[in-house]
Amino acid sequence: MKKTLKVLAIVAILVAALFALTGCEKKKSNSIVGSWKSEQGDYIYTFKEDGTGDYAVYSTKMNFTYKTENEKIAITYDGSTAAFETEYNINGDTLNIKDSFGKDTLYKRQK
Repeated sequence: MKKTLKVLAIVAILVAALFALTGCEKKKSNSIVGSWKSEQGDYIYTFKEDGTGDYAVYSTKMNFTYKTENEKIAITYDGSTAAFETEYNINGDTLNIKDSFGKDTLYKRQK
């Protein structure tokens, strides 16, 4: 009986370690993928996994492609040849994007 309990305890520890190493345990995502709404109004960024997205301002929606690297994002809106490049970071459910003037703009992750 004691031997069986020891084996079960070891198996449980190994399974927990496997989940931790493979990232299967539940964590907050630091991924930019998803929808983010501005704290200042109805401005919503939606970033898709395929590198595309849209920016909705009230009833206007602008499509774009994006790339992220080292807490920098480059967004190229459809019809434009130049990317808007700026810094961003994610803290929990808050996305902070620097606007074109270098001012912080906060967005909340939408569920």
